[in-house]
This record gives sequence, C-alpha cells and structure tokens, in this order.
Amino acid sequence: MVDWYFKRTLFIDYTLSILISLAAYYCYLHCEFTLPKVETLLSITGELSTISLTFAGFILTLLTILITFKTGAQVPTDENQHLVPLFHIFFSTPLYFKTIMLLKNAIKSLIVIAMVGYVLKLTLRDQNLVFLFFFDIIAVCIITLTLWRNLTILSLILSLQKGRSEN
Repeated sequence: MVDWYFKRTLFIDYTLSILISLAAYYCYLHCEFTLPKVETLLSITGELSTISLTFAGFILTLLTILITFKTGAQVPTDENQHLVPLFHIFFSTPLYFKTIMLLKNAIKSLIVIAMVGYVLKLTLRDQNLVFLFFFDIIAVCIITLTLWRNLTILSLILSLQKGRSEN
C-alpha cells in the first residue's frame, strides 16, 4: 500500500485535498454553515503559507544533510558489508534516490502551497475572499499529508536501521 502511494504522491495528495475542499464547498452552498470572517481567513492563509515555507526549509535541511553524507560514504562490498555503517549501505541502494525524489517533491509542493496562498491574499477582491477558506482546506491537507509522508520515510529508514542492528 505504501509503495502504491509513494509512486503517485503528488497526484494523490492534491486529488484528495481538492475533493475534501469541494465537499466543504458543496456543504457551504447547500447546508447552513457560515465561514469565518474575512480578517480571520486572511490571517489563516498567511499562517498556513508561513508554515508551509518553514516546513519546506526543514525538509531542505534534511535533504542537504543526506546529500552531504552521501559524498563521503564508502561503497559496500561483499567483504566489508558487515563493517560499513548503515547509512553507507542506504546511500548505495535505490531507496536513497527514491527518498531524495520524494523529499524534493515535498519541498516543491509546500512552496507551491505557500506561493499560491500569498498570491491569493494579494489578488483576491473583497467579494471573493471567501474562497480563501477552501484554499485553506487544501493547504492544511497538503501540509498534513506531506508531514505524514516524510514521517513515513523516516520510519522506513529507522526500521532499516533497527533490522540491521538486530543482525
């Protein structure tokens, strides 16, 4: 299941987020629920954009660390594999490149969310500011799914390490 998700992360994340936002929009049109005040919507959109950029910075730091560590890694051979640190083995597997790609896509996705949020705050007119609520739903979903995905990646790396230490 996780492999299926990791092959289509951005598509699944954005599709799910848009569907949730469309469901909220449908409820807004056909049910009686009120949206927050415009000032609150502007504030939430700005905060979500800031959170998104901050989170992208953390992932960029992790990505930089992984790439930097790879430059000094030993290539494991059959003779020295039990002596080589786990990260050196991880760096020589396809999992490393998949991890780097997933982290890069997470950064791109978070930057898009932040930029769209800031652009919407700057360009929407007063009568259209209610649409910020539905963008905020998308932003919260994308940020949450990105966080979950990155925690899953780290859990998989840690389980690899745990499996190695038990041998």
